Amino acid sequence: MAISDLLRFSADKCEVSISKDDKSVVLDFDKNGGDLICEGDALKHWWHDEGYLILDVLNHEQWVMGVVIKFWESDKSEPDLTVTMGVLPSIKTRLCLPIKTLDSQHMFLPRTPGKLKTVVMGQGVDPSRICKLSIGSMKCFAPQKLEVFDLHIAKEEPDYPLPDAVLVDEFGQLITKEWQGKTHGEDELRSYLNDEANKMIGIPTEHSLSQYGGWRNKGFEASGFFRTEHDGRRWWLVDPEGHGFYSLGMDCIWPGEAAWVNGIKKFFRWLPDREGVFKEAWTTRNSHSDGEYFNFTIANFIRAFGTDWWGKWAQITKRRLSEWGINTIGNWSSLEFIKYAQMPYVWPLEGFPDTEYKIFRDFPDVFSKEYEDNARKFAEQLEDFKEDRYMIGYFLRNEPQWAFIQDLNLAKILLEDDRSSASKDALIKFLAKRYDGDVERLSKEWDMSFLSFDQLKNGIKDTSALSDKALSDLDDFSEIMIERYVAIPSREAKRADPNHLNLGMRYAYISQDKLLAGYQNFDVFSINCYKMSPTSDVNYIGEIINMPVLVGEFHFGALDRGLLSTGLRAVTDQRQRGLAFKYYVETGAANEYCVGTHYFSLNDQPVLGRFDGENFQMGAVDVCYRPYDEFIDGIKSTSSDLYEVMDDKKTMYNVYPEEIERVGF
Repeated sequence: MAISDLLRFSADKCEVSISKDDKSVVLDFDKNGGDLICEGDALKHWWHDEGYLILDVLNHEQWVMGVVIKFWESDKSEPDLTVTMGVLPSIKTRLCLPIKTLDSQHMFLPRTPGKLKTVVMGQGVDPSRICKLSIGSMKCFAPQKLEVFDLHIAKEEPDYPLPDAVLVDEFGQLITKEWQGKTHGEDELRSYLNDEANKMIGIPTEHSLSQYGGWRNKGFEASGFFRTEHDGRRWWLVDPEGHGFYSLGMDCIWPGEAAWVNGIKKFFRWLPDREGVFKEAWTTRNSHSDGEYFNFTIANFIRAFGTDWWGKWAQITKRRLSEWGINTIGNWSSLEFIKYAQMPYVWPLEGFPDTEYKIFRDFPDVFSKEYEDNARKFAEQLEDFKEDRYMIGYFLRNEPQWAFIQDLNLAKILLEDDRSSASKDALIKFLAKRYDGDVERLSKEWDMSFLSFDQLKNGIKDTSALSDKALSDLDDFSEIMIERYVAIPSREAKRADPNHLNLGMRYAYISQDKLLAGYQNFDVFSINCYKMSPTSDVNYIGEIINMPVLVGEFHFGALDRGLLSTGLRAVTDQRQRGLAFKYYVETGAANEYCVGTHYFSLNDQPVLGRFDGENFQMGAVDVCYRPYDEFIDGIKSTSSDLYEVMDDKKTMYNVYPEEIERVGF
């Protein structure tokens, strides 16, 4: 069924022109984005139980565009579900959305050739109830033009044709653009990396820092491991020698980031034989998805150093971190480098306890024995770390997908499901206790008719009819489930390793206060905070729970040096990236609850995307391992002032950076 079968078009904040053959629609958006809205009775007959929404698009700009598809089940203003797909510039790309993914059980969808990242937001829609959809773009720093071809539904997944184009050179750089610092030629690459390998770490001019990077001017009782303490004015981390410590970290300390090449090899000018000299740069698996990946940074080091490349990379990296003032190896870093560098680090635990039955997305059946058993197995991995004095602590997991939904009522979703589970049984016991076993009272308060509490084992499909009291009861039980989600693995982890700090879940953001449930099990509460300053989020959490807060991720990107996306926060250029870093970290360090900020990440992402399609210019170094000097200047300035800002002996940097609308999601 094609676009012409839809009954009505309308435009919201965009100009629309349709071709004579009705197969191409050109959408002109201003900086605020906009939508082409499609609605009418025909939509109700569009969907198959198994099928695909398919459209070809052409992004007419010079940067990545976030193409946004929205779905409504009613005439309310806000959509029930939003799907955003990244599209490369000037490359006609086929986008394909499986209808089954409209249930929102998966937040991130796999890549297909030509497409970048896909993010699903919302609690899901029933395809048979969709009355309106729209196609549009994200906000941007400039107006944008998108051309849409052949919007239709099909039962079978299509192929993914791509034009013949070469976009990436032999060093992993964008071919179609020039910029300051771009590498031209193999001789230049070798010369630069050899010069970097021959540099020595400078001799420190002052001795105010301990071997762990703690501040000798701030003393506490030494415990032999990292811990926390409140000095009467603010929270501190305390290093093993008893010195005040602020964790200034860098995430993903690896030699580069592997590029996803599945189905898009024609876009690369050079990809070597898999079994030749560059074998180490190839991989077919990472922790997220199988596929073909090629790491151009590793290839560039092999060009310069041959089989001795890793030692040279580690030597250069350790020297740079020392010179920049980075004192913590952040999340997702090389364990081999951690052992080599002998500096403080944090560690992400793998395989957070799961269950076969899921309540929503990745939220498990937390009342089941399966969850408890898997939590014990999960904690066993800490045995190898528990005596390491350089380890600050561990993160239980990163950004649970269920926690992205605003005002998510997990118990309401549990109640809708007619499948049996330990959590459903616990919910029924909770309600029976709350209502003193009086099912008539439950019926009256919920404005429904129940013959017994066991009747709740059957799914209640139309929960929109539930009373306010029913929703409040379910909200309360949702908080109990979240507390148990946190407490069980935390308890097992502390039993396996009593020496190190439990740094929490690294929530993407606090979408609802229930995410604070179970905080008593943490030593430090962690969030990832992609704002220009962490102060408001850190302060909000700290004032409620009165414990230290650590930021596991933040970053800033720009479009002036050869990539097509800025990342989740954007500024005008590299100098502003450095100033944004200083503003972010120092406003955080001046906050009484903040004990660390970790930058994401050391490396730029690949120009055509990593495993999930992210291709951000937010690294400290490019694909040829050249630092962005203006950005590094900001890091150095920050690290030199950090402890005096933290101890209120120096005024924090407080000039708001030159922010622009982001390109990336």
